[in-house]
Amino acid sequence: MGPDLLKLLLTPTLIIAATLLQRRWATLFGGRLVGLPLTAASSLALLTVREGETFAVQTAIATLSGQLAIAAFCLGYARTALAHRWSIALPIAICCYAIAALTLSLHDFSLPVLEFLVPTGLAATLAAWPALTPREVLSLPWELPARIAVATVMTTSVLATATMVGSRTIGLVASFPLFAALFAAHGHHGAGGPVAVISLRSVVVGAFTSSVFFLTIASTLSLLGALAAFPLAVAATVFAHIAVNLFTYGSNHGDSCIGRMNERQLASSA
Repeated sequence: MGPDLLKLLLTPTLIIAATLLQRRWATLFGGRLVGLPLTAASSLALLTVREGETFAVQTAIATLSGQLAIAAFCLGYARTALAHRWSIALPIAICCYAIAALTLSLHDFSLPVLEFLVPTGLAATLAAWPALTPREVLSLPWELPARIAVATVMTTSVLATATMVGSRTIGLVASFPLFAALFAAHGHHGAGGPVAVISLRSVVVGAFTSSVFFLTIASTLSLLGALAAFPLAVAATVFAHIAVNLFTYGSNHGDSCIGRMNERQLASSA
């Protein structure tokens, strides 16, 4: 299989496989498997093949720090969505992401520092989250093909510009939650701000497990090589995904330990 064909097929295959696994074993996995860093994982694997392990490690570190920029985007949108329309919330969230990404790009954080900074920042984001009763946000009919299209475009763009912009910049730019932004804006427009707030909260929760993947790659790729580091990172990420979802939602997705709002308050906010 040529590199171009691999580039086009790897990301869609991972997303479709995760979707099928989720439908088959939803209770086991506790959350949506498509919340795993599938696009970033495939992009990083292809970057390792094309640019080498050193470039991939640097990109993984930058993408790890980019989880804080994702949190800034989600919190900016969530804090705005309950009082304003999506056309106001989305630009504010993009500005939050840009400010956070720019700030992160100006500092060369070491991996041990990020090991503390990222989970602390994500936990602080959830602590500042608007109080809404967690509930399942139903998938839209076009969600899977749209996710595949967006992920493929992002993977192709990352590979096309990686050498030109450098590992740190590409890691931060590639972290932008494009599909989450589109999904939140669509839900906000059609069903109100609470839908966007709830869906973006799951993105922040998912950033914990994404961080495990990038941390594992950054820590082990140079030592173990790609053939060992990537399977190890995938296993660690799936385990973390299950653990985080069990801690966050419990065995029932209605039983969340973070954020509450009763039905009357929810209705008045819609």
